[in-house]
Amino acid sequence: MRITTALIAIAALSACAAPAGMSSWGKPGVSMADYRLDSAQCIIEGSGGGPTQGADTSTSKSTDSNQTSNTSESRGGTNGPGGVSSGGAIVYSGSANPEDANQAAIQQRAQQLSAKREQKMVMEQCLASRGYRQFRLTPEQAAHLATLPEGSAERRTYLHSLGSDPAVIAAQSH
Repeated sequence: MRITTALIAIAALSACAAPAGMSSWGKPGVSMADYRLDSAQCIIEGSGGGPTQGADTSTSKSTDSNQTSNTSESRGGTNGPGGVSSGGAIVYSGSANPEDANQAAIQQRAQQLSAKREQKMVMEQCLASRGYRQFRLTPEQAAHLATLPEGSAERRTYLHSLGSDPAVIAAQSH
């Protein structure tokens, strides 16, 4: 019963996080250089830090993963006691109640979703503070966007062409 209730709660959180339709952000007349700079700065702000903090974090993550690797190697590699494959972590078979393990996994997922919502909110506030407005893509625009590889120059150029067009922003803002 507890697992079912928790799964329903996770499904509800996921539904809240799902967008109602494809949307993007734009600012009438923005240059490509400003568009890229503003989006990069808002992504950094949404991630919770500037370039210096990001570099420190990656260094500490690298150190942590080295320590984890050394620890798991000294305890028998990727298999924990009882031969349970753990992908590098130590797992003691039968040591945790499966319901408690599921509850912990559900709680972790809920925390991850909450963190993503917070990052999105900060990034959207950053864009809005710079004069950007969110607009909904038409089905035709969304279909064309779906044909462009994520992260590609073509995709960025297409989104910029929509987001910098005053007529698109005026007609499709929400």
